[in-house]
Amino acid sequence: MKAFKVKSGLVILLLCLVHCKGFTQKKTETRFFNKKDLTGWSATNMQYWSVEDGAIVGRATQKVAKNQFLWSDVKVTDFYLNLDVLLETNDRNAGIQFRSKKADASGQALGYQADMGKDVWGRLYHEHGREKLDWSDRGEKAVKPGQWNKYEILVSGDRIWTAINGKLAVSVKDPGGDPSGYIALQIHAGDAQTVRYKINTLVHNPKVELAGLSEAQLVKELKLPLNKPVGKASSVTFGENEVVVFAGGTNIVNMRKDCYLETLLMAANPHTRLHIRNLGWDGDTAYEQFRDVGFGKWSKNLDSLGADIAFVQFGQMESLQGETAIPEFIEAYKKLLSEIKTAGRRIILLSPIPFEPQNLNSGKGNLARNPLQNAPAGKYAGAISALASREGFVYVDLYHPLQKSPLAGSLTFDGIHLTPEGQKLAAEVILQELGMHQRYTEKLEPLRKEVLTKNQLWIGYWRPGNWAFLGGDRTTVPFSHDWKNTEKRIFPEEIKGFEPLIREAENRIFEQQNLLVTQN
Repeated sequence: MKAFKVKSGLVILLLCLVHCKGFTQKKTETRFFNKKDLTGWSATNMQYWSVEDGAIVGRATQKVAKNQFLWSDVKVTDFYLNLDVLLETNDRNAGIQFRSKKADASGQALGYQADMGKDVWGRLYHEHGREKLDWSDRGEKAVKPGQWNKYEILVSGDRIWTAINGKLAVSVKDPGGDPSGYIALQIHAGDAQTVRYKINTLVHNPKVELAGLSEAQLVKELKLPLNKPVGKASSVTFGENEVVVFAGGTNIVNMRKDCYLETLLMAANPHTRLHIRNLGWDGDTAYEQFRDVGFGKWSKNLDSLGADIAFVQFGQMESLQGETAIPEFIEAYKKLLSEIKTAGRRIILLSPIPFEPQNLNSGKGNLARNPLQNAPAGKYAGAISALASREGFVYVDLYHPLQKSPLAGSLTFDGIHLTPEGQKLAAEVILQELGMHQRYTEKLEPLRKEVLTKNQLWIGYWRPGNWAFLGGDRTTVPFSHDWKNTEKRIFPEEIKGFEPLIREAENRIFEQQNLLVTQN
């Protein structure tokens, strides 16, 4: 009887191992590629893709304006992919996306890429995201230019390895990286090219071994990526009486007028008094923040307010300079942020929003040359993401969610600046990225009206239209002084009258926050 119980226990244990959730078995994928046609694959522009002699061929006979991707409909998590690749002209560029997703309606990719091409063979890139992850030349040394090369990709948990012609190329441990996604094959933007992908096998939940190395040996090779994943914005908390500022160009200015982001932040923190100040200034860029005489630098404004949290947004208008200007932009942005970076201040970088070229000069006819058409705002967003990762800032991606929104195409009134509806959607995306998941409903309208009143008072106090008489270059003219006592300046005293009005407005905002709690 005892022996029977032991055997029964072993049977139950084995059945549990096979069937219980969390147990995974090695499985060769049979639906991935049938070597005959592109069943199970899709692309926005299928004319670039075909099957020849059992290989997927990407061919562009003339210059390609943007990257082209062929997507598999097989989702991967932990996997081993073995394929042979031939880049017929080595100075071209291609790659294999994995654990990736479509970044926009044109099928652009967001995620890991095993790179191909001169000076990038065997490197690990994060397309439309963190960019360079592993940039060693091990793969380059193993490749045979202009010939077929065996490319292997092994992914297990947060560990990624690749090999070229049996030599280890990439070995990265990427905690917090992309956990799953799809495989896509690339033709890179640029001159005419042909790339061939001969897929040999795709295995789910494979044994961890590659390039003749065991799992233990592979683990010893692991290193962290050059650009680590940006910390989740949900780690940002809002404390009692903290000062929160918004800084940037015209889209930030318009947040003051529509108030959706500020309203959602207040609603998501109903027990917390926050002092939110919009410092947006039309025309501000990472390169220059023009201010009137006597106004002081934007960094001094943050310091004078005692800002605890700063939302900062640059990169959209700067992207009009083109992709080659990205390093210069990032250097300028980094320098600007260093002016406001303090030990206790949390900085949240908002990505630029996507342009909508079709809305530029709306209603006035088409421009002969639309400058928004090819502006690489998405690449600027990726560069900002990488900057945030390196510097320890929080990064909020607005670019890709807005680009993929069903409302895309109607989010701006001029191709550049968000409509009120666009501001509302952007605010909801930011809250979601911050882990608050607060959406705008009509019950928040009374709160939004109080926020709007406070913002009108704030702009009158912080940036009066007649600043020159208050603190600029006209403070000595008679108009700036009392008509009886010419030594006395009356304008500064009048401006101080805004301070109690702003406090009263904030008290009404907090009352509305409390009402939300009782309504729920």
